[in-house]
Amino acid sequence: MGVFGPPCRFEGLEMKLHWTANWQTKGNGYGYSTHQRMLRAALEARGVVMSEDADIAVHIVVPTGFEPCFAKYNILYTMYEGETIPEDWIPPLQLADLIVVPCDHNVHVFQKYTDRPVVRCWEGVDVERFAFYQREFPRAPEPFRFLWVGASNPRKGYEHVAIAWPLFEQKYPAEWRRSCLVMKTTQQTKAERLIKYDKHHLFVDTRDYSTQNLVNLYYISHAFLFPTMGEGFGLTLAEAMATGMPCIYTDWSGPRDFVSEREGYPLRYKMRTVETVRLEDDGTRTPYHTTTSVSADYEHLARRMAQVFSDYDEALRRGRRAADRIRRDITWDKSAASFMEIIEKYTGVKECVA
Repeated sequence: MGVFGPPCRFEGLEMKLHWTANWQTKGNGYGYSTHQRMLRAALEARGVVMSEDADIAVHIVVPTGFEPCFAKYNILYTMYEGETIPEDWIPPLQLADLIVVPCDHNVHVFQKYTDRPVVRCWEGVDVERFAFYQREFPRAPEPFRFLWVGASNPRKGYEHVAIAWPLFEQKYPAEWRRSCLVMKTTQQTKAERLIKYDKHHLFVDTRDYSTQNLVNLYYISHAFLFPTMGEGFGLTLAEAMATGMPCIYTDWSGPRDFVSEREGYPLRYKMRTVETVRLEDDGTRTPYHTTTSVSADYEHLARRMAQVFSDYDEALRRGRRAADRIRRDITWDKSAASFMEIIEKYTGVKECVA
């Protein structure tokens, strides 16, 4: 840990950090890569200076990728989606001086494995990019678009959506005939797993999207489906909420911190054992870790879809409250402010440069 001087809180001085985060994703790192880029920008906008000479080092990475800097105060910002973490994550935790996680659920999980302080700092949404959009129920022949976005792995709930869609057709045929389901993923090697569920009114899009094209997809969609099995935070859900899109979501882990039935449509779920896999450098997947997570109720998902469709005015009211909640509490500027407060509290100083 670095050696610090007395507290420095003089007007006109700035915090100084060594920013080590440079997440290199293999396809599943949207949260980490967005987080390290946007939080840094928000900190710099608040006057924080990034320098390798700083005595406080920030690492936004999974614990197995954490390499603490010698003679510095090392902050590890990480996250996980289950009730237990992988065994090879445990030793690196002890190398950190402070562990920061993005939700209350993660505080509870990580505290079981380390005596290091574990504190929460929410992620944020770029609310200028993901701006509020006033929707209305589509006039025929335009369909009512349900949207799911994510990596095509079971944790993101693609199987839950694919199974709930034919249930929606079976139990709510009139609503189904006026609707379509768009499943947006970028992992083309897994497209077959999605396409096998394909039928009329179901569209699978595996193209690479720019952020603006993703925003545009949100704007032309009418309801967001997020039956996740677990989240460190749930950034895509928060981004959809920011646009005012009514959201159906699993009420567990990260999302519990920023959405409730007042702003969205929570799903019932059951706890279950999950076998996770690791993505290797050659693209293969190998068994990795057994944890406890949740599985959303398929029939409840179909019923929630019908509920949103049938009373869209109420859904839009919840969407408006969701957008207001994100703008009030879940912005990158708020995240940066919270992160700076955490640094001051746990280091005992505000490291500054004149």
